[in-house]
Amino acid sequence: METKHDIQFCLDEEKREFNQYWYSPKTINVLLEEVRHHATACAFLSTPSLYFALVREGNEAMTNTDDVDTDGTAAAASLITNSRLFEFDRQWEKDPGFVHYDFHMPDHVPVQHFAAFDYVLADPPFITEDVWAAYVQTAKLLLRPGGKLLLTTVMENHTMLEGLLDAPLFIAPFRPAIPHLTYQYVCFTNYKFTRLARVNSELPPEDPKILAATQMANDLRESEREFTAQMRQRDRQGEQPLPAAQRHDVPSAVMAELPASAMKWGYVPAGLTMYANGSETPPEETEDQDYGSAYREVESLRGMLDKFKRLIDLSQKQLDALSKLQQKCTKQDGTGVPATDFAMLEAKEEFTMTVEEMRGVIKSVEASEARLTVAGGETALNHIAAMKECVEAYAALPLERQKLNELAADATRKYKSPVFNRMKELLQLLKEIKKQKQKQEGTSAMAADENSFS
Repeated sequence: METKHDIQFCLDEEKREFNQYWYSPKTINVLLEEVRHHATACAFLSTPSLYFALVREGNEAMTNTDDVDTDGTAAAASLITNSRLFEFDRQWEKDPGFVHYDFHMPDHVPVQHFAAFDYVLADPPFITEDVWAAYVQTAKLLLRPGGKLLLTTVMENHTMLEGLLDAPLFIAPFRPAIPHLTYQYVCFTNYKFTRLARVNSELPPEDPKILAATQMANDLRESEREFTAQMRQRDRQGEQPLPAAQRHDVPSAVMAELPASAMKWGYVPAGLTMYANGSETPPEETEDQDYGSAYREVESLRGMLDKFKRLIDLSQKQLDALSKLQQKCTKQDGTGVPATDFAMLEAKEEFTMTVEEMRGVIKSVEASEARLTVAGGETALNHIAAMKECVEAYAALPLERQKLNELAADATRKYKSPVFNRMKELLQLLKEIKKQKQKQEGTSAMAADENSFS
């Protein structure tokens, strides 16, 4: 596609070094329908395929003057004029709507664009939390109060994005088709979507259970939003203040001098206590009862699996640190600063130790699973295969930023999920062993009582 400023955009050209993957033509049309329905000024964050499709359609509408909807054409032209593309790839910088954007500097946005948009559409090149945190920070700068957000990423990022935004996000039934991307994206909005309410016919039919769960999640968020709106409009005239606010004996001047530190979560006002029996921490409950060797084995195995999950996170952090040190060494043009070289060697040694520790945990897990199998417990070993694949993936990973981000994105789905699922199975097994033990003890107690009466 080509704009009137001779700017070329080709859906067949994707730069792997920038992790570029374009939407399908149909997906572009549907997403733009949603934008046109809600926006008067849109910030396209790392979505050049959408921005240039919008510009091209606007140019075609201006060219074809026959049977033109004047109001619609004016609105489309206004949307194009007020919209901007925030993008790192400078190949399109000659376009008047181009704004260079680097997510490593999320607050480096021209001041004239602060709160200038009523709609922000974002699709970062990577799906990790640190990258999304940068995009959310930028979106908050660009968006007007009450503005709308459309975010495309993997389903696993839903909870994380709600945390970053501190607001509920709706899950749209329409899922974007991205031909050259291996995993499926979804669309999240902070408002009740319209054009995204229908499914994408380009993709295979969705599991009815997933559709039902998505609808339930959206209904809960709609109820939460309506409840919040009702509470804001509620007439509180005649209501009695809460007991905590009925402190007539405390002068307002004293309350005004209350230090900010005391207002943090956990602050206990005068006259109240933190615990039921005072301010002293109650003694910890100790469970002296022994539920048997099988219980101890399962409990130990869960601890090892939890440790492995934490070692995955540690490996990722160590590789990130190594990548930064390598970049620092490269910038020094081979001058060889001893401190940097020493830090690099030390970081590599720490990472190697972590990998070996992960291999040791796998051996312990295999031995523990074997003992459980001998004891009569059935077990699936998918998690062990995932753990082994995980270790080798981290051990062989080159220190390239794109590879690190891709592995971080895969870690949750491919490696952590099987381990977490096994931990859930083991937790259920612990409950069953405990319940069976308590049942046996109850039966023994009843038998003892019967013998005492006979």
